[in-house]
Amino acid sequence: MSFFGALNGGNLLTKWMGDLTPGAGISFRAWGKVLYTPKGGDPQDITTELTKYLLSIDYTDNMIGQVDDVTLTLEDRAQLWLSDWYPQRGSKIDITLYMYNRNNLGEGQLEYKLGTFEIDEIEEHMPPATVQIKAISTTFDGSLRGEKKNRTWENISIWKCASDIAKEHNLELEWHCEDNPNLDHVEQSDESDLDFLQKVVKDAGFALKITAEKIIIIDEQMQEKGDAKIMFFHPGTVPLTAPTDAEEMPRKVSKFDAYTLKAKTRDTYKACHVCYQKGKDKEKIEATFTAPDKKDGQTLEVSEQCETVAEAERLAKKKLREQNKDEVTASFSTYGDFIYAAGGLVELKNFGVFDGKYIITKVGLRFGGGFTVSVDMRRCLDGY
Repeated sequence: MSFFGALNGGNLLTKWMGDLTPGAGISFRAWGKVLYTPKGGDPQDITTELTKYLLSIDYTDNMIGQVDDVTLTLEDRAQLWLSDWYPQRGSKIDITLYMYNRNNLGEGQLEYKLGTFEIDEIEEHMPPATVQIKAISTTFDGSLRGEKKNRTWENISIWKCASDIAKEHNLELEWHCEDNPNLDHVEQSDESDLDFLQKVVKDAGFALKITAEKIIIIDEQMQEKGDAKIMFFHPGTVPLTAPTDAEEMPRKVSKFDAYTLKAKTRDTYKACHVCYQKGKDKEKIEATFTAPDKKDGQTLEVSEQCETVAEAERLAKKKLREQNKDEVTASFSTYGDFIYAAGGLVELKNFGVFDGKYIITKVGLRFGGGFTVSVDMRRCLDGY
């Protein structure tokens, strides 16, 4: 099976079709297309040349906290990638992956656009002679993270604040939150817009992700309320009615190369108590939130500024979520597919105490010697 080839309007698939004997069909195939845009230049399709040297491609899709990234590993005995073909820092690569008949002979072609990435690091290794080209899904030379600013934001919602910053940097704002808390007064003091926005979003209990085109703000609690589109069954227990059509939902998966399930017993709490003494009169503002699914355990004590009991209740819920959200985690390795994405929901079945709904925190796709995927996830919290 060839993993990368010259697509050029479908010529690769057309060639495979032409090589078939009458009445035969094509089994599973996977391939990709890579465009390279030198800094200040126009996009170039380098798929054909890349095919001669490509050993693997590794892509990571993170839900929050880190940017998405891709690594191309290439054979480099001729030292081409460190001389004539050395890619400039700041140049971009655009990668699209394709699958044909992944689940059955009638499925046809599926396309998965990884996105646009800026080349960030080049590594040469020996032996054997290989080079790794590492790229990230956001830029480092823009003012979003590089320019320090001093300004005051008054009586503005978090959505409006994020929207204004997105417009300043020609980015799209993608908002996945039910609530839109208001900021009465907040200082941006010698901070980049990215650092400031990360702080504001985290303080509200939301999560921030930046790509080359978007600012994405996510309420993880809201995200976890959805229905699982994928079901993982313990090997050997998948129902006989498991679908073979990729369009059927939820998708049922029971074949894994490996998996790990983990539950923490330390540093998790039953409840969070917030207590703050306000003003010169030391007016006590306090609230307690208790996790609905916990019968016993310690109480987390927090003393942070809050003006009202409602603010204290929101803070207690947020702090308890931060502390408990990684209590139960799982990681699976299985055959490659495009159905997995950070932020997606998976239900585990027949795994005993680990059964339940999970949210995907990280997806790793690997092309090279096969097509595989690794999926990291954590169990969704109940009611907070």
